[in-house]
Amino acid sequence: MEDPQNRQFYATGMVLVDVRKSRFPLLEANLAAAPALAAGCVVTVIGHTRVESLLFLASIANFPAGVLNVVVTDSESNPPQDAFVGRPLVVFGPIQSMAEHTEFFNAECTFYFCGRSSMIVLDQSDVEGAARALLEETAKRANFSLWPATEVLVQEHLFQTFVSYFEKINPGTPVSSKKFPESALGKIKKFAKDEGVKLIECVEALVLVNSRYEELGVSKSVDAGLNVVSIMPIRSLNEAVSIVNSRPRIISASVWTQEGPLATRAASALKVPLVWVNHHGVISDPASGLGSTLYSGFGRWGGLNGLLNFKQWRPTVCDKGAHRLETKWSDVADPTLRSLGMLIDGKVVQAASTKVLISRNETPFATIAIPNSKEVGSAVSAALKAFPAWSALSQTARAEAVQNFAAALLKSEAAYAKLLTDFGVEGDSIAAREMKAATQVLSKWCGKATVGQVLDSSMNGKSWTRQVAIGVVGICGPIDSLSALISLIAPALLAGNCVIVGASPREVLVALHLAQVGAALPAGVLSVVGPESQAHLAAHPELGALWVGFREATRLLSKQPKKVWRVDWACLDVCPGEYIIHHCTNCRSVCYAD
Repeated sequence: MEDPQNRQFYATGMVLVDVRKSRFPLLEANLAAAPALAAGCVVTVIGHTRVESLLFLASIANFPAGVLNVVVTDSESNPPQDAFVGRPLVVFGPIQSMAEHTEFFNAECTFYFCGRSSMIVLDQSDVEGAARALLEETAKRANFSLWPATEVLVQEHLFQTFVSYFEKINPGTPVSSKKFPESALGKIKKFAKDEGVKLIECVEALVLVNSRYEELGVSKSVDAGLNVVSIMPIRSLNEAVSIVNSRPRIISASVWTQEGPLATRAASALKVPLVWVNHHGVISDPASGLGSTLYSGFGRWGGLNGLLNFKQWRPTVCDKGAHRLETKWSDVADPTLRSLGMLIDGKVVQAASTKVLISRNETPFATIAIPNSKEVGSAVSAALKAFPAWSALSQTARAEAVQNFAAALLKSEAAYAKLLTDFGVEGDSIAAREMKAATQVLSKWCGKATVGQVLDSSMNGKSWTRQVAIGVVGICGPIDSLSALISLIAPALLAGNCVIVGASPREVLVALHLAQVGAALPAGVLSVVGPESQAHLAAHPELGALWVGFREATRLLSKQPKKVWRVDWACLDVCPGEYIIHHCTNCRSVCYAD
């Protein structure tokens, strides 16, 4: 597979697909296995012995020996050692809690579906159609839906009409005792009676009318496999969006309205990976991406996004401007030396702890800030504060800000040359080459569009797929040159993220010079912290993604839900921005009914 600029991909290797806890093991196995096999990977599917469909998959698979393997086991915890050879690069598996996530933290990418779905019924809606869709999800398709409905939010003036339609359509068959243990069923009925909440039994679900989702501790009931739905009135679209976005396990939503601008506004405001307009629960077009929002998973499926999870870039050309500084350190304090600080919240600041950088001439050169967890946390807080305004800007406005940053960077060439010369290298030639390459990268990305694409589908109407900024992105690890560092930063910034750079101990001057220039961007959009910051960035719970430069760093993330990715090199034209955008954005699809 090639990208639009004809750069080569290569397969990441062996993929483990773990569907022992899946509701739909055959379907979910195919969602991961199909793109992985298409990308050239070898796949091992591990499932539970009670799932006969996986044995069917193994019997019909017509691949060369060893390409697709199916292993069945009675174990539901750690995979058996004979399930795969070597460490899998990508893991696909449904996970219901962060405790289970720790099983997979060493993998490059983890996929899982652990969420529920919301319905929002607004002005000018097909109210009866929305009620029928709810019934389809709760009763008729309860055992066959990836997105069972959890919460229905109906505008106040349509609320009674919606409930009456639902009662008229609903057959009224009592719920199955097999689906609801008597203890849980009794608890829910007692709650409804005590609180005066109307309870509708709907074959495979219990529907609470005019009761908020969290009042019964419904999330615990959902985790136990109980299908409990709430229908409640809302006053406005803003209220509905606020409710849905506050639920980390809501990973899809439908918006019901015939008013086009209202539907578009709702779909844009909802922070879920998949939004349907005037229909609910259908699988979106296979060409559109899905995934990677809140607790919906760290991977994607569908279209190019799905394939990129199983592909890596093959480096072919290295930027001639790259120059390794290979720094040395001393712990001897010297107050007479120049001090190179960090950029946090638009200001150059010093750290409580410092080290002395030794020049190529084996003499003390400068004191370098070594941040602690509190100082790294301050950088993350500043980035989180800046993110809403930065991501809300149009791509043109962000490009203008980055062009101002490029101009400031170019003006700093003389200062960078002097810094390198004092350090003991050929500063003038390196700085000129690096500044030219860095500004070329910035100019290239300022002229690119990263908004998304429209897909016409014969399956389910039209889909609009776009990349949405993930939030705060950390970049640390061995960076060979200033232009290489800019090639990592530029696409992440222009996609709407705020970026925190952790200086590499080996090439620390590259990042710390950037700290002197980064104030040209709005405060908090770009931060630069000193070396030895990688562990602090990896451990921070509000960092959305982390580029680490080497695979072993993923072990730092055992309990933190964030994306981690790497490439073999960080040189210009070897770490292309399309790959970075794939990892530092969420894929959001909006599917419009015919």
